[in-house]
Amino acid sequence: MNVCVFCASSEVDKSYFKVAEELGTLLVANGWDLLYGGTNCGLMREISDSVEKAGGRVTGVIPQCIVDKGRAAKGLNRLIVTPDMKERKSVMRDMADAFIVLPGGWGTLEEATEVVTLKQLGQHNKPIVFLDVNNYFEYFFLFVHNARKEHFISSAYDNLYLVTDDVKEAVEYIRTYAPSEISDKY
Repeated sequence: MNVCVFCASSEVDKSYFKVAEELGTLLVANGWDLLYGGTNCGLMREISDSVEKAGGRVTGVIPQCIVDKGRAAKGLNRLIVTPDMKERKSVMRDMADAFIVLPGGWGTLEEATEVVTLKQLGQHNKPIVFLDVNNYFEYFFLFVHNARKEHFISSAYDNLYLVTDDVKEAVEYIRTYAPSEISDKY
């Protein structure tokens, strides 16, 4: 199973790195491969290093513009270079069997909301987990709650993803995930 992890390429508080390391170790313990953004920095580097250290397989998918900045990871099992970010996201979505969203910035938010939107539209039925480290996603999900309350997001889509602060719960959700019929607001 390829688990796609969306996360920051930024150097952030060490508590985020600890969770990324724990997640990487648990992915390997379950016999799963890591699919990630392919950089050599930030949480991306940490998740990749932890999977490699535990003996797992890592595939990075990185756009040429980031390779040109010298940020491509070395020593991965596989590094796929795409012409742009749009193609990167497409390759990652197609290769992934599940998605875990760790804290990140604009890119992470875009990747996460896209896979949720595509699941809502019935384009896939793969598990999606937001790993809410240090309540990082608190304000994002307040926005989602408000959008739901104001009827911009239908209650038909309440079960598209799991939000948890527990790495073991995130992994267990994926391990036991059974695709179900996706409701349609129309």
